[in-house]
Amino acid sequence: MPTHEIEKSIFDTGSIEERMRYDVWRESISCLFNVDATRENRDPRRFNATIKALRVGNLMLTETRSVAQLWQRRPLEIARDGLDHYMVELFLSGSAHWDSRYGEQIVRPGDIIVFDFACEMQAHTTDFEHLSLIIPRSLLGPMLDYPDHHHMQVLSGSLPVVRMLADYIVSLNRNLPLMDNVEGHKFGPAVAAMVAACLNSHGPIGRVSGASTGYHFMDFRIRAFIQENLDNADLDVNQICDGCGISRSALYRLFSEEGGVRHFLREQRLSKAMRDLLFYPELQISMVARRNGFTHANDFSRAFRRRFGLTPRELRATQARYNERQQKSPTEAGREYESWLRQIGDFPEIRDIVGKSHSGQ
Repeated sequence: MPTHEIEKSIFDTGSIEERMRYDVWRESISCLFNVDATRENRDPRRFNATIKALRVGNLMLTETRSVAQLWQRRPLEIARDGLDHYMVELFLSGSAHWDSRYGEQIVRPGDIIVFDFACEMQAHTTDFEHLSLIIPRSLLGPMLDYPDHHHMQVLSGSLPVVRMLADYIVSLNRNLPLMDNVEGHKFGPAVAAMVAACLNSHGPIGRVSGASTGYHFMDFRIRAFIQENLDNADLDVNQICDGCGISRSALYRLFSEEGGVRHFLREQRLSKAMRDLLFYPELQISMVARRNGFTHANDFSRAFRRRFGLTPRELRATQARYNERQQKSPTEAGREYESWLRQIGDFPEIRDIVGKSHSGQ
């Protein structure tokens, strides 16, 4: 049976010259987030950050501790790193808070928060410790009922199914370092299935308690219909209503919290276009535009720049420079996790899934 070695690394600012600790941390974690700390917390006498990372095939597990900070994942980070993973984060101590259209959100010890690296986020944390499972979308996404509707979702530790997942993550963190290797073709899907079971039982973010199952099924069906027809430049409200058997007024209600269905459609087209630009560099920009419902490349470039702050051509140039820096990345012990983040989505089983999806488009 094929096996994967369990790779381990420890990044610890305690081993870095005091005056450089915060700067090295900020540079290192920029592979995922733009972070900022107060002057008091940057003080070398107070600042600390550690990441104990494990890599098993196409999965990563990290244990992170640090001081209070602001965390951001902006269009710049999304464009630059091109990561398309989920991160399932269990808070062991400390808390995080942010504002959303559902009001103020808070994660406390025992709670789990889900991140979609293809989406923007901003949150503040207190001093904290958490465990994070990082899983490529192409592995976990097909197992989810609502693959695009869990970003920044808080799973309360008061729920039995969430406690089960939390115990599972803690057990992985405790036992994996004691092992040398695992059967990779079984391990990744097994872990992803455990996460999917919890997320599917919880439902999508923002689900209203007591709302009818039919209502949410229709919401999912419409979103799936839109995703399947992003390359249709003529796709509009009328086509969506006809294709899904829903009235215009009901459609508008479903998307009222997202700025309207037209706004949602434009956002989905631009987000998919970004992924196409990053993952398929052989495609001409005009082809990417057509694949995502834009008949004119100039219109596409203007819309893309308004949304992400740079043109498609600038995005690819930024990605090329980032890739070059990654190839020259520091070799200090403990920073291996930075390159692992890019590698876990490039295992044979992942490439097969992506390749089939690409060839079918």
